[in-house]
Amino acid sequence: MTEYAFARAKREALEAVRRALGEPVDLPVVLPPAEVNADLAIPCFPLAAQRRKSPPEIAGDLARAIQPGPTFAAAEATGGYLNLTLARPAFASSVMSELIRLGDRYGSNAEGAGRTVVIDFSAPNVAKPMSVGHLRSTIIGAALYKLHGFSGYRLVGDNHLGDWGTQFGALLHAYSMWLDGDAYEQDPIAELLRLYVKFEEEAGKDPSLRDRAREWSLRLERGDPDARRLWEEFVRHSMAEFQRTYDLLEVSFDHTLGESFYEDKTREVIEQAVARGIAVEDEGALIIRLDNAGITTPVLLRRRDGATLYHTRDLATAIYRIRTFRPARILYVVGSDQRLHFRQLFAALRELGFGDVEYVHVDFGLVRLPEGRMSTRRGRVVFLQDVLEEAIERARALVDEKNPELPDSERESVARIVGVGAIKYADLSQSRIKNIVFDWNRMLSLEGDSAPYLQYTYVRARGIIRKAGDAPPAEPFDARAAASAQEWALIKHLSRFPEAVHDATHTYFPHVVANYLFQLAQLFHTFYHEIPVLQAEDEDLRRSRQHLVGGAATVMRTGLDLLGIRVPERM
Repeated sequence: MTEYAFARAKREALEAVRRALGEPVDLPVVLPPAEVNADLAIPCFPLAAQRRKSPPEIAGDLARAIQPGPTFAAAEATGGYLNLTLARPAFASSVMSELIRLGDRYGSNAEGAGRTVVIDFSAPNVAKPMSVGHLRSTIIGAALYKLHGFSGYRLVGDNHLGDWGTQFGALLHAYSMWLDGDAYEQDPIAELLRLYVKFEEEAGKDPSLRDRAREWSLRLERGDPDARRLWEEFVRHSMAEFQRTYDLLEVSFDHTLGESFYEDKTREVIEQAVARGIAVEDEGALIIRLDNAGITTPVLLRRRDGATLYHTRDLATAIYRIRTFRPARILYVVGSDQRLHFRQLFAALRELGFGDVEYVHVDFGLVRLPEGRMSTRRGRVVFLQDVLEEAIERARALVDEKNPELPDSERESVARIVGVGAIKYADLSQSRIKNIVFDWNRMLSLEGDSAPYLQYTYVRARGIIRKAGDAPPAEPFDARAAASAQEWALIKHLSRFPEAVHDATHTYFPHVVANYLFQLAQLFHTFYHEIPVLQAEDEDLRRSRQHLVGGAATVMRTGLDLLGIRVPERM
């Protein structure tokens, strides 16, 4: 795995402490608070009981033992902390050398080499438009896909469409009863949504409609020609509708295999569960008990009428992926309301003998409307396509105002990049585990902590580079370009990008990268306003500051790309 300058400095700090103590202690190396005049800090509290000294005494002993050298310019104690100051010339040169040498690969590593990760994300239900609630799985999954690729994993992105199950029985019955043929011909997905909502309304008055839906569902599962023909038509219309949205989001998949793909593979799952003695009959149904895993709710493999269920198909899906792709890890990017389902799924897979794979439920909070949870059944939903188109329209108005000199085609392209980027960043900049109340103004924000602000930071940096005649030759970095507080703060922050990427990948929290980039933008704008670049006092200093600007632009572009957000060259 690549060791970057910041990680190397942290390792050397810990090694210096170990040499001073004469033992292999394991202590965290952290960033000190902003008001502390140091670059790294090591808390000495964990050593107090063992060494029978107070933390301030231990920190003082260590500060006296660690002498200035090529990595650290100074060491001093503050309370129970050992504070270390980096040697600016050497550290700045290392960071900038890595940035210049690696370019867009700066921050990447090969820790995943030879290992495969399957990422199950997006997964909308067929015959319904994608709502803004589908945005989270889609863009969180796409970001994790890019982050894992940046770490060297072999990637398999799978869009596990909801194209099977009891909801199609309800839809087929509604289609047979209440279809408006003209509306269906004009906009099939809108008509199918109307039928689905109407079925739920009518079933609330007449519960026997649920029985009719189950009959249709069983007909579909048993291969009834009429049911299959209509179902295939619904899927075809849905795929065309989904693709429009995916094209706007610039999200793609390696495989799009719906639940139906695994229907003929469920029998093997049931046979295997019976053969291993983990499936038992329960009032005519077939279940797997999970008491040994601390789960009191069993997995239902087969209903008493012989129909399979979501769990059965999910087990078949996981087993297919394991046999086909041989993954080290499978990520399921699905809402937090499905936590029990995935606990059951993972426990059942281990019972079936598939315990060598790491299973991860990357859960996230729900998107709610001010009046409550979104519900397709109640017709209370905001459609994702509408949100994206509104964002692009608002961004176009801004681009037309700020850059009327741009050709119309370029303004359209910039508006799309800015508008879609704003939607993605509004979500990805927040911790995924939080619930989100949908707010048009927050979602479409073009100011403050927003994608347009970060994109503008990149555009401004690139503007400086273009004025200078593009990047200068990669010569030794002049240490004077790390002398001011603004330059040093920017260099230190650039050094921490690989760590932000690593943390986001390992915790499955893309907002770690988003928050890093917002801080980068703030530091860059402070640098931009206070430090002359093109008017630097001599050529060596000007060249090195240009490299610093270029490094900031590279990291901003790379970081946004990992979030699935593009940058324009002008805006």
